[in-house]
Amino acid sequence: MWQAQMMYDVTERMLFVSRVTMSRTRTRTEERVLQAAKRLFLRFGFDKTTMDDVAREAGVAKGTLYRYWPSKEALFESLLFRELRAVNEDFLTRIESDPAGGTIGRILYHGFAATYERPFLRALMTTDSRVLGTYLRQRSPELSRWQFRLDRQLVEELQEAGVLRRDLDPHLLTYLFTVISLGLSTAAEVVAPELAPPTASLTTALADMAQRAFAPEGGGDSERGKEVLRRFITALNQSLANLERETRIGSASEGDKT
Repeated sequence: MWQAQMMYDVTERMLFVSRVTMSRTRTRTEERVLQAAKRLFLRFGFDKTTMDDVAREAGVAKGTLYRYWPSKEALFESLLFRELRAVNEDFLTRIESDPAGGTIGRILYHGFAATYERPFLRALMTTDSRVLGTYLRQRSPELSRWQFRLDRQLVEELQEAGVLRRDLDPHLLTYLFTVISLGLSTAAEVVAPELAPPTASLTTALADMAQRAFAPEGGGDSERGKEVLRRFITALNQSLANLERETRIGSASEGDKT
């Protein structure tokens, strides 16, 4: 009797180790593919990058890609959602380590800093047609509406927390923050490089201007602002994780396999 139980326990342990090993192998493969895809999308753009290219760059068989992602679009979106989660975590870490991190000026400053260190997200923010290609034309309006809804929700929560002035229209505030962000992103396309101030100086100046213009008297409640951001980013990253999983569900059409 005890021998059978011992054999059962040993078998269960072996199966557990096997599952863990397979999971780690899968994670390493996914990471290698995503890093390869990011390099190629940034170097050649969405349209010129094929699944064959990604497979070669990652050192895996093309069939392996289709076991994880049903199409190039799904791979691109998986990378996008992954990058957004990473920048959100970086942003929140910066906020938490800054005593004034929950005030509107510092929120904007850390948001700019975290985002502009990631070329893939910078391309998305500037709607870089070279990188995004047909994906931009297909999904840009949908993505921009989604982003605007999220930003407005955050604005309203920050107003309620005493971080933003409550006498300002939340829709107008959201739009103004979008203008500031996109202006910072696209200025380099129309201004000669030698005229541009250092990025750190520019983001600091923009954050200070926003603090003076949009913060309530007293500068705003930093701790309540941090509480809002913790809740907001935790919920957002969970949604992004769910969206990333959904990119791997379903089947690709024949036209997708490029």
